[in-house]
Amino acid sequence: MKILRKLALACCVAALAAAPAIHLAAQTSDSSAQTTKKRVTPVDINSATSEELQTLKGIDSDAADKIIAGRTYKSITELVSKNILTKEAYNAIRNDIVAKKPADTSSSKKKNNNKNNNNRGKSGKGRR
Repeated sequence: MKILRKLALACCVAALAAAPAIHLAAQTSDSSAQTTKKRVTPVDINSATSEELQTLKGIDSDAADKIIAGRTYKSITELVSKNILTKEAYNAIRNDIVAKKPADTSSSKKKNNNKNNNNRGKSGKGRR
């Protein structure tokens, strides 16, 4: 009977000793799952505010200001080629960003003005 009590006591002590390690392992797997989640909507580096850029991993206010100052970007890889971000910082956020082309209203106005100018004769007046 004494042996049975000692064995039961040893099992209880072992279970209590292992409980914090099991709890810690569960917390670690939960937090790693959260950090590997992909962003549903990528951040557009050509239009995002400083606050939106700072939601990206490793981007602080200084890095956000550099990104904004270096606009406009044709590709997200320009963050590295223009020395805005290090390659490591870029690799950390590359799946969470896009570089959408900004709406260029000035070039469409120029095209329309050129069409109007081409339709005019030497006198500068339109066709009659």
